[in-house]
Amino acid sequence: MVHKSLSWNINGIKKKFSKMAFNLSVMAVNFSIIPRDDPKQALRLRRFFVTFVIYALNISISCFAYLAGIIDLQALYGLGIILLAINVVMFIIFRTGLNLRMSDPSLTTIQMCVAILVVMYAMYYGYKAQSLLFSIYILILLFGIFRLYTGQFLLVSGFALLTYGIDIGLLKFFHPQDIDIKIELFKWFGLAVVLISVSFIGGNISSLRRDLSVSRRKLQSSLSVIREMAIHDDLTGFFNRTHLMDLIDTESNRSIRTGSVFSLAMIDIDKFKNINDTYGHQTGDYVLKTFASIVRSVLRKTDFCGRYGGEEFLVVLTQTDLQAAKVFAERIRDCVEKSLFPNLGPDSRVTVSIGLTAYKMQENIERTISRADEALYRAKNGGRNRMEFSE
Repeated sequence: MVHKSLSWNINGIKKKFSKMAFNLSVMAVNFSIIPRDDPKQALRLRRFFVTFVIYALNISISCFAYLAGIIDLQALYGLGIILLAINVVMFIIFRTGLNLRMSDPSLTTIQMCVAILVVMYAMYYGYKAQSLLFSIYILILLFGIFRLYTGQFLLVSGFALLTYGIDIGLLKFFHPQDIDIKIELFKWFGLAVVLISVSFIGGNISSLRRDLSVSRRKLQSSLSVIREMAIHDDLTGFFNRTHLMDLIDTESNRSIRTGSVFSLAMIDIDKFKNINDTYGHQTGDYVLKTFASIVRSVLRKTDFCGRYGGEEFLVVLTQTDLQAAKVFAERIRDCVEKSLFPNLGPDSRVTVSIGLTAYKMQENIERTISRADEALYRAKNGGRNRMEFSE
């Protein structure tokens, strides 16, 4: 019994390890350096890799500095280890999504301050090449030119000046023979003027970019509204005739391509002219709006309706044959007949006549609409408040 129990335990452990190995292999196959399911995060990682390339270029410059005797081998190794650690940590943060917990998921300010600390390290060990390292401060500030406000730029600049001041103090303490404190202070004030100037310029550029972004969003919103107005009837909210015909053409092409069937329902509000003449156009508009809301409540999400004429509407029933279309038409007719229109008086009723037809494969869509129209006129001539169909 003990032997069997032990055997089962071993088999269970093997199965668990096999499952874990399979899951890890699936994860390895699905893993990608750049995430495919989050475009914004993918963009942040691409920007990070640009920073990585710049760090790599700085390492190559440091190698030349070593060959020129500006820095020693120990300082070069230290710089390489620091840059490698920074890039590994930043990649893990971006790839695991930890950055999404921050107010700025791009970690712009953090990355800039980390880069400034790297410059501080390089400035101390490579003080003989300070003129080159000063330009790196400007490069660092350029990374925030599209995201930071002027105040944030000034804070980063202040941090850079602080680190440079610390460098001056360390050099004065450990290598007093290699620096002139007056010249170093002059350099510090000069760097302060440059960084503050760049901060204000960068802040203004960033502000302009945000204003342009807001303007672009407003323009896109306005264009969207205009586009909706251009394809809809402003009274009923249904598509206008022009856009309706485009949609019907699209549906007929889909029918030809896939073999699907669709039907058309031509709907006319009975004696609508009498309503306008008796109660006025405002009441007529009220009837149209109420009718539209009734039709909208019956339509499926895949169906669509357009205002074909004054009081005529054309409904496109997708994936619907003639028999199913008859059920829809009767439901519309019944709902309108039973609906109350208080503006017309307590005893007044609104009714509709409906002409139905189904699209025939390869048929000219104008012919299909004509058949629906013919069926509609038969319904009107047959006494109204009814539905007729055409094969």
